[in-house]
Amino acid sequence: MYRKTSHDELQNKYDVLAREYQLYKEKNEALKETKQRFYSLSNRTQDGIYTLNLSINKYVYTNPSFIKMFGHPCKDIVTTDSVITKILPEDRFKLKERIKAALSHQTKGSEIEYRYIAGDGSVRWMHDRWVVMCDGNGTPKAIEGIVRDVTEMKDLIGSKGYLESILESCIDAIIVTNDKGVITLVNRGAELLFHEKRQELIGRFISDIMKNHPHQDADMFKIILEHAPASNYEIEARIPDGSVVPLLISSSLFVDADNQVPGTISYIRNISTRKKTEKRIQKLSQKLIRAQEVERSRIARNLHDELAQNLYSFNIQLSSFLKQALPDEKFSVETSELLDSLQKIFADVRKMVFNIHPTGLETLGISKTTHNLCKNISQIYGFKVDFTTAGIDSLDLNFDIKIAIYRLVQESLNNIAKHAQATMANIRMVYSYPNIILRIEDNGIGFDTDKLTETVTEKGCMGIWSMKERVALLNGQMNIESKEKVSTTLIFDIPYYGN
Repeated sequence: MYRKTSHDELQNKYDVLAREYQLYKEKNEALKETKQRFYSLSNRTQDGIYTLNLSINKYVYTNPSFIKMFGHPCKDIVTTDSVITKILPEDRFKLKERIKAALSHQTKGSEIEYRYIAGDGSVRWMHDRWVVMCDGNGTPKAIEGIVRDVTEMKDLIGSKGYLESILESCIDAIIVTNDKGVITLVNRGAELLFHEKRQELIGRFISDIMKNHPHQDADMFKIILEHAPASNYEIEARIPDGSVVPLLISSSLFVDADNQVPGTISYIRNISTRKKTEKRIQKLSQKLIRAQEVERSRIARNLHDELAQNLYSFNIQLSSFLKQALPDEKFSVETSELLDSLQKIFADVRKMVFNIHPTGLETLGISKTTHNLCKNISQIYGFKVDFTTAGIDSLDLNFDIKIAIYRLVQESLNNIAKHAQATMANIRMVYSYPNIILRIEDNGIGFDTDKLTETVTEKGCMGIWSMKERVALLNGQMNIESKEKVSTTLIFDIPYYGN
């Protein structure tokens, strides 16, 4: 029997339907809002987004970035083939196999990198990551994915790998620190230099693995900061195994956009072999100079003992013969000139002997011998030489130092006589512990020190370089102060700590 629905029951059903409709309406509005946000985000992102319907094998959605990547307007991207043909053949096969495997095993998704030909003809790298969408029965219905252009990242990775290979192939130690001096990066060269693995070096303070010798308390990181940016400064350092090695360091600072220093990079080279070679060369040079001085001494002695004596005897004999053979009235002017010439030859030989080897160096000492040298050169070349000493005579100098000082003064005065056009030279030789200081100054025309190398090469003037070599063999220093049309000053500092 049909029962009439009451008003209350109808009202209740209406209320239920109204609430369901309102809920549907709210959900629909939320879905529309979500779609709007999705499409807004999809249209702005640089990544390509797509939906591929597997049943019709067509793209049912592609965002603008996807279209831009593959160079087709939206209406032309209708099948997978329109995209697949853009992918390089060797990568195309891998992509198809990856998709087939994902669908056959019903996995949630997969990812792959491949190369494709862009619209401008360039080859780009893509990273494609997708998920498989299934229906209620688990049957794959669609593939939704995101494609990202990773060409720049690949280039960076390639550049990074290239730089890392350069870093590792460098035989010098390369150490990078932060602003506190903590090591953040080392190369293979650093492992070889410090005899420790990089994992043992990274995280330590650079001052812990390199200590400035002999100043153990000096902060190595501060030394690096003081020198940077600088190239090729030398220090002796004690490394973790306890050995002391000479190092050649070049340091640079990292400077950020705020002009702050977030770290340093140092290139460090072990120069032990070079130092040993330099010492061997120095010893050979010293032996060569000593051999030269010995040979000069022998030649000077022979000239003095033989040639000079023979000339002196010949002069006496010739003078006696001429006086006996000729009467006084016939002892002509020409005969006198002949004897004067013989006297001049004898004086030249004695001068030659003095220049070749200072015979008084061993007996008179460096001060008196140098004073005689200055007096002789002043008489020969006609310019005044003022020579003073202080604290030198009390020193027990060895032959190497004495002959070096003598040759430095001799070469300097010869250069003044030949090139300076000077009327006055001042020489000061003093001892101020721990150095013997030799200062030679003239009032001549001077020269451009910047063109010194060019002058030596073109004119063969090796005097200054020979002086530098002599000073270097004594671990000293030579400084030249001169300009064109201005006086020249040579300053030599020769270390002397006593015997």
